[in-house]
Amino acid sequence: MKHSRHSQSGFSLIDMIMGLSIIAVAIVGVQLAQRNYVEMSTQVETNLRAVTLGNSVMNTIRMHRFDENATAPWDSTLGKNTGETVLSDFDDIDDYDGAIWDFSADGYAGFAVTTSVFSVDLASSWMDNTGEFTSFKRIIVSINHDAMDVPLVFSSIMSGID
Repeated sequence: MKHSRHSQSGFSLIDMIMGLSIIAVAIVGVQLAQRNYVEMSTQVETNLRAVTLGNSVMNTIRMHRFDENATAPWDSTLGKNTGETVLSDFDDIDDYDGAIWDFSADGYAGFAVTTSVFSVDLASSWMDNTGEFTSFKRIIVSINHDAMDVPLVFSSIMSGID
């Protein structure tokens, strides 16, 4: 009698399990990379919007005159003057002290913008409020959003000296 040997070609069960395991690990890796990419894209877009918004707010403030008074001596109070109740009424830099901006209608939903303005003495420190009225004012614009780790802060010094 002749025995015939049939050689069977194909994958064994172990080969199939190993192959599926490798494919599963690759799929998980691709999904993690895609999730990280989406998170980073969202964060980059939020930061770009924050920079755009911060520059816009800072430029809006800087385009106003230095003080309510055209020349020194400067007004003895910082902040809004009588009759200046909304942002569109502001006519000098210090009117923006303590202002909170609402940009939800302008495509910047979720952004919180606060501004502060105070007098500084460059001879001692341009960072600290002097409590007195000098010819230099520091403007700080802070932009925050839930997607940002820390607020984005813009700072500028304006001079009333011609």
